[in-house]
Amino acid sequence: MANIHIARNHQSMGSFSEDEIREGIRNGRFSADDLAWREGMSAWKPLGEMAPQWGLDVPPPIPEVFLPDDVVEIPVKGDQPAWENRDTLGIFPAIFQTVRAVLSRPSSTFSAMKQTGGLSGPLLYFVLLSSAMYTVSAFYQIAATCINPQIFALQLQHTPKTGYAVAVIGSVLISPALYVISSFVSSGITHLFLMLLGGANKPFETTFRVICYAQASASVMNLFPLFGSLIGIIWGAYCIIIGLKEAQGIQGWKATLAITLPGVFCCGLLLLVATAAGLGVAEISKDFGGMSQLPKMP
Repeated sequence: MANIHIARNHQSMGSFSEDEIREGIRNGRFSADDLAWREGMSAWKPLGEMAPQWGLDVPPPIPEVFLPDDVVEIPVKGDQPAWENRDTLGIFPAIFQTVRAVLSRPSSTFSAMKQTGGLSGPLLYFVLLSSAMYTVSAFYQIAATCINPQIFALQLQHTPKTGYAVAVIGSVLISPALYVISSFVSSGITHLFLMLLGGANKPFETTFRVICYAQASASVMNLFPLFGSLIGIIWGAYCIIIGLKEAQGIQGWKATLAITLPGVFCCGLLLLVATAAGLGVAEISKDFGGMSQLPKMP
């Protein structure tokens, strides 16, 4: 059967299989008021009208409730990804299912992401998986150095092999603490730029959960030597963009700018500092009559 196209508020939500539609109906992503179209139809029709013909059960639309100004709306709780159900599934099955869902189905996973419940759950997932994958990368480095020392000639120029191995192992031991810090820093910067772009529709916890689940899941690419880490960075950035778009309910360009602008800003700041430092050195050299020249070689 052809995929079903879903639209809401005159904007396309994408093309989905019947199984994805059922899952979306079950977790509240799709409603009876959404418009649906598939090949063979002459016009778009409400999903609630077409669902019985396609064997899909759609609950009736929930009446809109207007809350007083002093009442804060609580975000809808989803049950994704599988890590949120680790007590039932077990640690390793939950990790495996979360990685698979985030990397292969980021849109449906983050649209049904649990948005409340504290930071400890996603933080634990991020630290455990990221530290494990960093350990794998460190093992590859040590193995490559033992096989061919020329690969890391610059690092080993004034350092014995054993010293280099100890340094790498030391970095592995402190990596969990560094990942804890990086999770809050990267999430905080991303959420700040979302606020500046008018895309922070949900609280910081939502952004934090997207960053943790996306980055940690993509870090499994470190299992593949050579270009695995680079693929992981690109794939992770893509999952973060999709995750922010779905979880925060924003347009894709806002999510993209939220994770790219911080890098552009930092690079521009470093360039400005370097330029200012260069001009300062030039002015100082003028005050001292220019830089002294070395005598000619005999």
